[in-house]
Amino acid sequence: MKASIFALALAALPAAQAAAQDAPASKWYFGLGGAYRSSHMSFSDIDEDIFPENKNRGSGVFSVFALGEFGRNGNFAIRPQVSFLTRGGKLTDIGNVDAYYEEAGISDIYYSLRSRYVDIRVPLIYQFGKSTSKVRPYAFVAPVLGFATAGDIKLIAEGDDGSVAGYKTELSDANMASTYFAGQVGLGVKFAIPVASDQVWLGVEASYEFGFTDTYGSKEKDSEANDLANLYDHDYRLEGTRKLSGFEIGATLAVPFSIFKKKAEPKPEPAPQPVVAEQPAPAPQPTEKPCYTLEEIIDLMAKNESIEGKTICAVDAITFDFSKSTIKPESFDYLDKLATTLKRSNRRIEVKGHTDNVGSEEFNMNLSRQRAEAVVEYLVQKGVDRNKLTYSFYGMSRPLSTNDTEEGRAMNRRVEFTILNNF
Repeated sequence: MKASIFALALAALPAAQAAAQDAPASKWYFGLGGAYRSSHMSFSDIDEDIFPENKNRGSGVFSVFALGEFGRNGNFAIRPQVSFLTRGGKLTDIGNVDAYYEEAGISDIYYSLRSRYVDIRVPLIYQFGKSTSKVRPYAFVAPVLGFATAGDIKLIAEGDDGSVAGYKTELSDANMASTYFAGQVGLGVKFAIPVASDQVWLGVEASYEFGFTDTYGSKEKDSEANDLANLYDHDYRLEGTRKLSGFEIGATLAVPFSIFKKKAEPKPEPAPQPVVAEQPAPAPQPTEKPCYTLEEIIDLMAKNESIEGKTICAVDAITFDFSKSTIKPESFDYLDKLATTLKRSNRRIEVKGHTDNVGSEEFNMNLSRQRAEAVVEYLVQKGVDRNKLTYSFYGMSRPLSTNDTEEGRAMNRRVEFTILNNF
């Protein structure tokens, strides 16, 4: 049944991939993960009267991964990873039948298995919400291929007087299958954290792993690995299978590769050209300014001069929280003055949102739209007729200056207002 559920999840992957084929972009991250794991051993053939207590065993998990997001909103993702962990379990209260423990002065007899693994896991992930969301839930399924590296087995009898007897032996391929295959299903949620020119993701997730393969080594099956200290005779044979499973809860940190990209060097200034001969300077021709301040527009209105088609550039006058559309309080005076001007005029205006080139093209296009909408909503709240307002957004596509310097990027992060015809 467990294998059927996992197979159905894998069968759904081609449809998810097909839906993402026409997606415009992908994004890759480098990441680290840490988790707590509770491992369990399950046996197909075990006498529960002799082995009444089957307990889980806890361990840590450390992972290194790459994460690729695909689709218009990065809904589909793949996260190939290498994980280091321990699997195993513990059988306690072994052979506590009738009054044997009391008569022998024994407090407990237990069998403990601890096997270290290196896993190759490939979670196939579906992320809910939009790429601009700050919180994104997700679900995943993953094939797991593990390689047993080392560990130990213990069979210990503890006496009522504190004495200990038994044996401990190192694991090898004699008494542990060298490879292990499993399936994993899980749920998680991740949170965006703005850093430098982009954002990293901190995730919290929980998963359950179904062990598919028998972990008994071949020499365990034929008794060669079990003939230790004459505990067993040569006719001893293991029956059935031993499979490992486990529950994990942990956290991940994913950092976009774009953070590590080297910034472009500023272009060298062109060499000055020699002057061949002085020519009389042509008479200056009146030119239309590309940008006006709000005060200049108010002055032109007072002089009854035409303002239609002119653009107000609010560089540094309207600012927002980093990577957000929340207007900062220091921008309110400027917007209040603009609102007062619009209420006294019958002019319509178009609010235009622009960004610099920090972050992806898709992220900046969405951010410029959200900021333009935020300005429109603020003006409406201040009494401006909504029919006087329209907006457009351009992301990083229309810079005023170079994006190679902080001063240039500051000019490109702006909101403009183009004056339209009468309302």
